[in-house]
Amino acid sequence: MEVEFFSAECRLCERTLGIVKENFPNLEIDVHLASECEDGSCCALAEQYGVRAVPSLVVNGKVALVGLPDEHDIKLLSTLFQL
Repeated sequence: MEVEFFSAECRLCERTLGIVKENFPNLEIDVHLASECEDGSCCALAEQYGVRAVPSLVVNGKVALVGLPDEHDIKLLSTLFQL
């Protein structure tokens, strides 16, 4: 399973990533930070996946979460991750 997180490194993005890591501590997440994307490769990848806002969590090439997750989102992700 390929899990990627797109972040603008704002408070909301950091909080969202923290919540995801807290709820799924064994999940390997490839984090794409806006500040590390100087060549535009992250933007191209985000466009390929259909990411339209950050924070966004992409699972196997599909956007699974946009924004701060609530309890319902965590339950949906749990099902997706089969935990």
